[in-house]
Amino acid sequence: MKAAFGFGLVLAVVSISSFGQDNEVAPGVLLLGAIQSGEVTESSGVIPSRRARGIFWTHNDSGADTLYALTADGAIVAQYKLKDTELQNWEDIASTPGRIYIADIGNNTGSRNSVDVHAVPEPNPKRSGEVRPVKHWKVNYPDEPFDAESFFVSRGYGYVIRKESGNAHVFRFRLSGRGTERTLEEQCELDLGAPAGGADITPDGKRLAVITSAGAYLFSLPGRIPSDGTLEPVLFVPFTLDRMEGCAFTRDGLLVTAESGEILLFTDPQFCLRSAAKLR
Repeated sequence: MKAAFGFGLVLAVVSISSFGQDNEVAPGVLLLGAIQSGEVTESSGVIPSRRARGIFWTHNDSGADTLYALTADGAIVAQYKLKDTELQNWEDIASTPGRIYIADIGNNTGSRNSVDVHAVPEPNPKRSGEVRPVKHWKVNYPDEPFDAESFFVSRGYGYVIRKESGNAHVFRFRLSGRGTERTLEEQCELDLGAPAGGADITPDGKRLAVITSAGAYLFSLPGRIPSDGTLEPVLFVPFTLDRMEGCAFTRDGLLVTAESGEILLFTDPQFCLRSAAKLR
């Protein structure tokens, strides 16, 4: 199952030159640091900034509606309050050039009949301030409500992964078009050994990473998310840590944040954006 994959676009740089074997907490897993702020108590999602190399955006899944900019070793460098937005259970974050998507998709008790996704312009990560949404989607379930902690954007669609073990169902909704109300459309399933806590996709749409409390999964895609069938992982790197919920592809591997504050890097070449080999 192990192999490498090529992708040339650089979205973020995580310098790991200062992190050696002493920082390896499991085979292929480095501990980069911990989030150095008492305000970030439950990091639930992470993405690289497209405006500053080496900076990432994260957020809590409850409490203040705030985006935090941080370095790979956990130092907070800026924060932005989300204005005109009421969030219930902010579980993940995604981005496209110029935009950040706020995925208010948590539904722990099943009491929500719909969830919400907001788009905000990516602010300057070198100063603090406020940011307002430029678009909002009310997202309805196709049938019974379900809980989710994983969201990503690809080819004009927002994708939600149901929080379940075994075959985890993937759903999508269209981002473009008139109106703000959408209904999730069921797509393929992912073979996971633990519930999905967070997800990220490479900009070419050919690799999907899913982080769970049991470790990191990687799926190979045909440039899009299939509309049916079950995808088997091409790679699984085991590492048990409860509440790992944010993940993002970087040049040096899959950067992962946990609600307990740890910042980790899964270093297998298949998780690296700069890898030049191909899946086999």
